[in-house]
Amino acid sequence: MNKWFNLAWRNVVRNKRRSMVAIWTLTIVSMFIIIAHGYINFTFWGLTRVIVQGGTGNMQIVDKRTIDQHEIELLALGINTKLADKTVADLENMPPVRRAMKRLLFTGIISKDEDLSTVFRASGIQSLKEKRLHQGNSSGSFVTGGMFNDTDKNPYQVILAKGLAGKLSAKVGDNVVLLANTVEGGINAIDAKVTGTYDTGIPITNQLSIKVPIKLAQTLLLTDKVSNIVVQLRDIEATEVNLPKVENLLKNSKLTVRPWYEIKPYFKAVETIYYSIFTIMGVIIMAVALLSVSNVLATTVNERVPEIGTLRAFGIKKWQLRLNFVFEGLIIGFTGAVLGIVLGFVLSFIINQAGIIMPPPPGRSTEYPLLILPTFFMGLWVLLMMSILGMVSSYLPINNILKKPVVVQLNHV
Repeated sequence: MNKWFNLAWRNVVRNKRRSMVAIWTLTIVSMFIIIAHGYINFTFWGLTRVIVQGGTGNMQIVDKRTIDQHEIELLALGINTKLADKTVADLENMPPVRRAMKRLLFTGIISKDEDLSTVFRASGIQSLKEKRLHQGNSSGSFVTGGMFNDTDKNPYQVILAKGLAGKLSAKVGDNVVLLANTVEGGINAIDAKVTGTYDTGIPITNQLSIKVPIKLAQTLLLTDKVSNIVVQLRDIEATEVNLPKVENLLKNSKLTVRPWYEIKPYFKAVETIYYSIFTIMGVIIMAVALLSVSNVLATTVNERVPEIGTLRAFGIKKWQLRLNFVFEGLIIGFTGAVLGIVLGFVLSFIINQAGIIMPPPPGRSTEYPLLILPTFFMGLWVLLMMSILGMVSSYLPINNILKKPVVVQLNHV
């Protein structure tokens, strides 16, 4: 076996011009696949962090009835404070959980002057935990001002999404009035001071969103309930691994847990679309590479037909000749793949260091840096596929030549 491999290596070196054409064809294909997959990997890496650190968390705890029932009355399916506090404490005692935070979601009308008002969608939050959840993420970043100050002494504070602040002509330090329905069906209003404006990262929510301390939200709605509990894990990628642990924690309660990819189902849709496109493009590129390399190797084989006939005349078996040429294809495919993987990783590093800023994607308002995140697994896959492609590309022409009689091969011009 070794002698045929050594002979194949000598033949690759001997036909260096055609071998290099085939190798560089596979190098370019391999490099493209590494970079394309690296960009898709970065897209999902970034989208995961935008969703999780953008406010959704790794998972959310809700009342079980919310799965198949609609809330007819405000907070009819909410979580009472006693149960919420116990659940938060139990969750934060779990090693994988970084923090758990209560939220109260509601809607209402906000006004700055008597003749200037608009609707809002609010989140009552635990400010310190929420601030840490958003760390390192552009979604939720402050445009002016900052987070609430000492909400235990003064809960009457509000931060506005920048579009809503623009509608109201509200600035940091201004007072606004929040008007909302209470859980008992009445109407309540509270004055609050604007401490900051922020960018949600999504144009439509920038026109509606506000955040208030959870204590103010409960006072405004006259309730002690919360809407849900948001859970942030220490490892963003560990949602599926730790989901059963949280489910086990809640198994004897009236609560259930939903992971972020169920709360934001568009992630799975985007993932399916991206990988479908990548698969189709990959098949097309591999087919083109197979035809190109086969054509180059077919020319090489055609030039060596008399040599093949001579070897057969000396008693060399067909399978031995096939093996020799398959080894040549393996060497070419393996070499091209290695060069392509190295170039792909190097080019990815250069792009990552270039600081290229991409425009906001559809439906969002924030720019993002272009990064390429190639993976070791994809490198192995490319190495395997290019090696197979090289072997197939060399097998096809030699198989056709070996079908001819030895006499025809010896007289081949």
